[in-house]
Amino acid sequence: MTAREETDSETLEGYVIDNGCVRKNAREDLPERARTHSKECALMGHCIESGYSLVNEGEGMAMLDAGATREVVHVVEDSDREEGIRLRVEREREDGEMRTVSVEEVER
Repeated sequence: MTAREETDSETLEGYVIDNGCVRKNAREDLPERARTHSKECALMGHCIESGYSLVNEGEGMAMLDAGATREVVHVVEDSDREEGIRLRVEREREDGEMRTVSVEEVER
């Protein structure tokens, strides 16, 4: 899940967790916390405001750009899962930064 500067696009997959919860947990605990992160928590106002990251075992964590927040919220709201929501995010380079262009839920 590491971003490469030389790429113009990338696909990331991982469990979604809000950045507020990322900051409250030790890095080594993040894979388990993300797998069990609740839909309810992800949709709390202050959690939405903090933005989101994707966490995947062995590949680390990728923070999503602020523009991804609205799409992540819609996908999480529509999910049938109550915890451990796994997303696929497509990103493209724009003005030197990776910007989210699509977000979809994927099976675990």
